[in-house]
Amino acid sequence: MDYGTFFFANIASVIVFTVCLSLLAWYNRRVPGISWFAGGLIVGLAKLILQGLEGKVAAGLSGMSANELYLVSFMMQFMGLRWFVVRKPMRSRWPFIAIGLVLAVYTAMFLLKIPYCGNVINIPFVVVCGVSAWILLKYGRGPFAAVSRVSAAILCAEMCVAAYRAVLTNLSYIRPWETVHAQTDPRWLFSLAAMAFLATCMVMCDLWFLVTELQRELAEQARTDPLTGAMNRRAMEEAALREMARSIRHGHPLCTIMIDIDHFKRLNDARGHAAGDRALQELVCLAQSLLRSQDFFARMGGEEFTILLPDTPASAGILTAERVRLAIEALEVPYETGPIKFTVSAGVAQLDPANGSWEGMLRSADAAMYEAKEQGRNSVAAQLPKATDSGVI
Repeated sequence: MDYGTFFFANIASVIVFTVCLSLLAWYNRRVPGISWFAGGLIVGLAKLILQGLEGKVAAGLSGMSANELYLVSFMMQFMGLRWFVVRKPMRSRWPFIAIGLVLAVYTAMFLLKIPYCGNVINIPFVVVCGVSAWILLKYGRGPFAAVSRVSAAILCAEMCVAAYRAVLTNLSYIRPWETVHAQTDPRWLFSLAAMAFLATCMVMCDLWFLVTELQRELAEQARTDPLTGAMNRRAMEEAALREMARSIRHGHPLCTIMIDIDHFKRLNDARGHAAGDRALQELVCLAQSLLRSQDFFARMGGEEFTILLPDTPASAGILTAERVRLAIEALEVPYETGPIKFTVSAGVAQLDPANGSWEGMLRSADAAMYEAKEQGRNSVAAQLPKATDSGVI
């Protein structure tokens, strides 16, 4: 295999990959992970160009700068992978400080022509690959599970090839400023080809991550109310059917709460629809903060909301509804024309395992909610199963 032919074929493919991912990153700027991938490819392309000029430009450019850019490109890839699977900003700055120190030490050793200085780049490169694979295996869950496992396998393979090249460098090319002589070494060329192949596979995984993210966003949009961020009616129905089946199978209680904003039309007419939208958003934010992680909260339409409480009897559901009602009564929503205050009426119903259904339980909660309105609003009422005493509060 001729080095020149390999170089031109490799750089042509990398240019195509870089342009494609850069365009995707531009049109999906809300997805920082793909931007990190595109940035890593741009840096990697610069590294390839410098590497291809080996023997034609100063060794400080074709050798030292190329190796440093390669490490930087994999660090950027690490940041992209971490964004997709961890979803939290990196609070610690020590990885960046460590990479900066590595680059500074390598630059000094290269310019001073100290043998074996290639290890200063090779070892951190292997570490970055290993840490990237570990993060994917640890945090790659849900829709990202498959692509995370495949990417981790590719990174482990890259780590092995990089370790082989590090050993080869220590055995035959202890002076990295003289690696131009390695262009005729089959071991050097084939290991380069292996890294190029694995890098191509990794680009395919980058695209796979983006497609998975877009599919996840579409699925989330199909389940979410766009104004408030709460679940929509369809998502609530799906959750209710699952919880009802589990409730009946294990004999656990299940109840629901129907909530309606009192005089919401009057609020819209007096303060404008923007004020009404703000009230809805604040209600959702407040109510969700008062619920457990296993509870479900959905906007059913207009100013009506439903809470589904697994493993909860009606007596506890009444307490939850009252807690939400009192919190909303005390809420003052900041707004440009003055704070917005409003109240809600709530109805509670419990699943009757004998002849109950989601529609029936929802109708019972709705009837209880209208009963609360008839009592003067800003109150909670309940319709309990026949096996228990009915009550209204």
